[in-house]
Amino acid sequence: MAISSARKQASSDRRAANRARGQARPHARVRARPILPSTSYKVTRRCLERRMFLAPGRAPDEIVNFIGYCLAYTAAKFGVQIHAAVMMSDHYHIDLTDPRGDLVPWKQLFNSLIARGINAQRGRFDSVWSGDGPCDTCRPNDDETFKDLVYTIANPVDAGLVKWARLWPGFTTADWRFGETRTFKRPEGLFDPDGNMPEKATLTLVRPPIFSELDDDALYDKLAAAVRDVELEIQADFRAQSRRFMGPRKLARQHWNRVAMSFEERFTVAPKVAASSVWRRLAQLQRDRDWERKYAEARAAWRMGKPAVFPAGTYWLRRFAGVSVAQHPPS
Repeated sequence: MAISSARKQASSDRRAANRARGQARPHARVRARPILPSTSYKVTRRCLERRMFLAPGRAPDEIVNFIGYCLAYTAAKFGVQIHAAVMMSDHYHIDLTDPRGDLVPWKQLFNSLIARGINAQRGRFDSVWSGDGPCDTCRPNDDETFKDLVYTIANPVDAGLVKWARLWPGFTTADWRFGETRTFKRPEGLFDPDGNMPEKATLTLVRPPIFSELDDDALYDKLAAAVRDVELEIQADFRAQSRRFMGPRKLARQHWNRVAMSFEERFTVAPKVAASSVWRRLAQLQRDRDWERKYAEARAAWRMGKPAVFPAGTYWLRRFAGVSVAQHPPS
């Protein structure tokens, strides 16, 4: 697909704006971000070159079981609570809560297991995940978190792949109720039967910590109704544009080495906070800037050999360099 001059110029303008914003920063650049316990995230990761390594293909049950097994095993190992998950052909979305502050090792193990298993299944030996890195966003309130769940589950419909989210042949929690537990078998040929991996792994879909006035069934019904509204809206848009959904039959013929052809903006800033309210987003970003300033000051003092206490949520230096970290106040 040819890229227009306007798009090239827009990309150049974004890079210039990003550089200017970095130069105006009052403290040294900080790549770290706080990893605090009991934080909810939307975790997204894309495949290398937007290739469809996760495509369900003609044997969707195999890849569904494989992904479900890896997700169940790693979630149990690190205590991660899964609220919604959809594995698209070239990326995934997982909405979760991290009670113990183990988001980083959970992602490392989950992505590693998926990559090695996909390579074994596809006969590959190279990278599976894009070098752009992950995108983990936080939501500031219940309504925003709820919208995120709807977006995750309806993603196959929004992409024009299936008419209803529950028809997506890949891994999805579209038809799971909160509190429902499903069991996945250890995939044959991918793990040593005499190794440490269990023969079976179970995954329970945990309700997100939102709308405490609703019980699990009421929250599920609210979510299902919102997803259906989105599905009907997308279907109406497709009819207006004379477009058709790909459907399960065509999806079965989708080759895993294909590249997604839709246009994707490049050189954009990976979001850390997402909210429809500008003021909520700015407030959270300001809190993040304050954390980065404290982190930068502590790091500068630490590198000079002076006593330093890093802000709560410091992960890498605490784990690998043993720095002192402030206690996270109870929520």
